[in-house]
Amino acid sequence: MNIAGQRVWVIGAGFLGRALSSRCAAAGAAVVMIDIDPAVAPQVCGDSADPVTYARARQCSGGLPAVVFCCPATHGGTVADYRHCYVGTAQALSNLGLAGRCVFCSSTSVYGTPTERTAALSEAERLIGCAGGCVARLVPIYGRGRCELLRRHLAGEPRLPGEANRVLNYVHVDDAAAALLLLAERECSGYCDVCGESFTKARAYELLAELTGIPAAGADAPPSHRSATTAAIIPHTLRELGWVPQQLFADFVREQLRG
Repeated sequence: MNIAGQRVWVIGAGFLGRALSSRCAAAGAAVVMIDIDPAVAPQVCGDSADPVTYARARQCSGGLPAVVFCCPATHGGTVADYRHCYVGTAQALSNLGLAGRCVFCSSTSVYGTPTERTAALSEAERLIGCAGGCVARLVPIYGRGRCELLRRHLAGEPRLPGEANRVLNYVHVDDAAAALLLLAERECSGYCDVCGESFTKARAYELLAELTGIPAAGADAPPSHRSATTAAIIPHTLRELGWVPQQLFADFVREQLRG
């Protein structure tokens, strides 16, 4: 599919959604952004689990979309928030016959220790996958203004939890957006991992110390409620499609330090 001239809906006007919208618009798509926050949704403001929101989006775009990128966020919400945001949105798209046109942004946290939150993500994934849509499981995303690993290090906060050989997986927001657009253009279905780089926790802090001149904190933070993967994520499908990440974490850190 050539996305130029196509209607595209982007659900979630957050960090990834904004980057994705910009990339789609640059490729010539007619983009409508949907978000529950009126401050970040200049086109359609509404709950992504509510069918009324999509009626507004259809009116705004002049018809149904060729592609729906689904990347809402709970911002660390409760289990109920997860179910409403992810399962509710997937169900609404399924009811409207749009799940098969969807690239659904999930998380590689589903590979970690099962939790009620990952169970909600998995249920939403099934709704999209069974309809023929594409489920993109993303590793943690970083970019200008958002990099928890670097922020914590510069602030002298405790290191990320886990053993020194724990594997950390990251992807730059621009590479993630490029990957999602490629999945849509190739009309992929099923499950796909999105990861730019993998390195051990020990190597991450060695690199940060080298680049910033600040030694790593002496203590680890307590484990988060979020399930985390401990193995390297290899984006086999994207590699087969020819996707190559353009942003390296070390280069990003150098750029941020230059200001």
